[in-house]
Amino acid sequence: YSTMMMRTSFLRITAIILSIASLSSAANNEVSLGTTLVAVCYKNGVVVGADTRTSVGAYVSNRYADKIASVLNMAVICRSGSAADTQFLAEQLGVEFQSRFYRYGDKPTLHQIAYLLRSLMTESMTASLICAGYQEGNGHIYSIAPNGSIMKEEHGFAVSGSGSTFILGHLDNFYHKDMEEQEAIDFVVNAIQLAIARDGSSGGFVRIHVVNHNGSKLKTIYPDHNKPLSTISAASHKLKGFAPPKRSTKRK
Repeated sequence: YSTMMMRTSFLRITAIILSIASLSSAANNEVSLGTTLVAVCYKNGVVVGADTRTSVGAYVSNRYADKIASVLNMAVICRSGSAADTQFLAEQLGVEFQSRFYRYGDKPTLHQIAYLLRSLMTESMTASLICAGYQEGNGHIYSIAPNGSIMKEEHGFAVSGSGSTFILGHLDNFYHKDMEEQEAIDFVVNAIQLAIARDGSSGGFVRIHVVNHNGSKLKTIYPDHNKPLSTISAASHKLKGFAPPKRSTKRK
C-alpha cells in the first residue's frame, strides 16, 4: 500500500512539474496567430477582405471570427495578431472617435484614425493592422506593423497575416488601380481563397467590406467546394517512374 501511495505521489509531482514547464514554454515562445488580410484600392474606393479562422498554433479556436471593424462608416480596421489585443485596439478607437463625433459633430480624417491606432499600441501587444477607408474622392490604405511603424501604401494594396506570403506575387502581377468595384471584390476574394488553399492558419469563408462615397457595406462570400480555386486542375495524375514495380504472380 505504501509503495502505491509513493508511486501516486510521484506521478502527481511529475504532472505538476510538466505543467509548469509547459506554461513557462508557452510564455517564452510567441504563439503565431495566423490569418489573411487583403486591402486594395479601386477606381472609386477601397475593398478589404479577411478570412474567418482564428488559430492558436495548430488548434482552430474560431471558424467564424470577424477580423474587420468599421469606424464611423468611413473606414475599416483589419486585424491580425493577438485576437484580444486587436479587439481592444479596435474598440478603443471606435469609442474615442464616436465620442468626438457626438461632442463636436466632426468626422476624423483617415490619417488621424491610423495614427491614433498606432499611438494606442503598446510594446506588450502583438498586432499587425491595416487601416483603409475613403476620403477626398479616393481610397487610402495605411499599414501598421507590430513594431509600431506606420506606412501609407502608395502602390494601392496591402496584405497582412501568415497567408500574405503565399499571395504577394499574385498581387504584384495582377493588381491595377483602374479596377471597377465588382472586379476589385472578385480580385480580393480570389486572393484570400488562394491563401486559404495553402496556409493552414487561414480558413473559413471570406468577409468583404467595400468603402466608398456611399459609406461602408459588408459582403460575405461562402466557399464553393465544387469549383477549383485556380485554373490548375486539382485532379491527380499518375507519375511515370514513381510507381512501385509490378510483381509477377507466376511461380517459377
